[in-house]
Amino acid sequence: MNTLNKILILGSGQAAIYAASEIRKYDKDSEISIFGNENYHPYERPPLSKEFLMGKKKEEEFLFFSKNFFADQNIHYINKEINGVDFINKSLISFDNKKYFFDKLLITTGSTNRRIAIDEEIDNEIYYLRNLDDANQIKKKASEVNSIAIIGGGFIGLEIASSLNQQNKSVSLIEISNQLMGRIIPFPIANLVKVEHEKHGNKIYLDSKIKSIEKTNDAFKILLDNDHVIEAEMIIGGIGSIPTVDLFNDSDLKLKNGILTNAYNQTSVENVYAAGDVSNFFHPLYQKNIRLESYQHAQNQGINAGKNIAGIKSEYLSIPWMWSDQFDLNLQLTGLCDDYHEIIERGENIENGIIYFFIKDDKIVGACGLGLTGKVGRDIRIASKLIEKQTIIDKKILSNQKEKLNPLLKK
Repeated sequence: MNTLNKILILGSGQAAIYAASEIRKYDKDSEISIFGNENYHPYERPPLSKEFLMGKKKEEEFLFFSKNFFADQNIHYINKEINGVDFINKSLISFDNKKYFFDKLLITTGSTNRRIAIDEEIDNEIYYLRNLDDANQIKKKASEVNSIAIIGGGFIGLEIASSLNQQNKSVSLIEISNQLMGRIIPFPIANLVKVEHEKHGNKIYLDSKIKSIEKTNDAFKILLDNDHVIEAEMIIGGIGSIPTVDLFNDSDLKLKNGILTNAYNQTSVENVYAAGDVSNFFHPLYQKNIRLESYQHAQNQGINAGKNIAGIKSEYLSIPWMWSDQFDLNLQLTGLCDDYHEIIERGENIENGIIYFFIKDDKIVGACGLGLTGKVGRDIRIASKLIEKQTIIDKKILSNQKEKLNPLLKK
């Protein structure tokens, strides 16, 4: 196999580190460099809103690999901010105007938090969670206050609300739409999550738009459009994210809700690849482009990109999967739940788990489950395999929780 001289990876998250590791399995000689802008070894981000925020895990406990990984694999980690990319001359340009040339480039710049625009003074006092520095700042501030308002009822906002509630904080969560976690989660499951939060004392405000935020002394007054006032000593924003593509706005890269790639992680520029949150990729099974933000996706797509960069042609066929832990509940989602003919419900209560299967042409295209920890994982894993195999399913088995799903895999 012909090896390359220089492989550069722009971004140092999960997709980056797994891509570099995968490249090394097939290519022992090429020079691999990862460019990041954090003073930490690459780490898992899911614990930031859960175990780390609650003090159950320390930084060194959620590193992807050991601190010897870079030396052992002969991979360079360069802690420098890149502010320019020259695709014609195949180089990255850093803030100190140094150029780094590449034969192949992988872009894993991830996503950036959407900001809440109130006014400049208030905006600067709103906390967001994206990285370890953010988590440390939130953790420190939360320890100094009692009442906290969270703007945004998506996964990240709800996980933070759960973690802070378990530290005896008074939490108010504001969501602009009429249900939590957006339209990708079935309404009955979203409502069960809402009930669980309220059972623990969190206040949930749906269909609520913020009219204004004022600060008096050390407290904020948040006025909603129904004239309800929420008082809080701290505000955390969690209103979603956008792909980090600012560096490429005036380049030859095709952009549309991220960087457009084919099923092999290839972009519109030769020898330039993209993976993870920033990639809007073509999925052969669904026959359309998808952009995903999840732990498992970043890992799997990084591995797939690594194969292709090393010369092993590989389509990205992984079925989307994500999860969220809140209090004692585990929520899991697999496949896509936005294009279906009918929904089949399995289970009657969250103690034993409830799963909604999204069916199209007698095949599962997506599934969403909620239950106490350990109750829905097995069936969601089977659902992922059934989606991948495009299996014609037996609806009676799906709807009866007393029937195991394993026999469906043998069809």
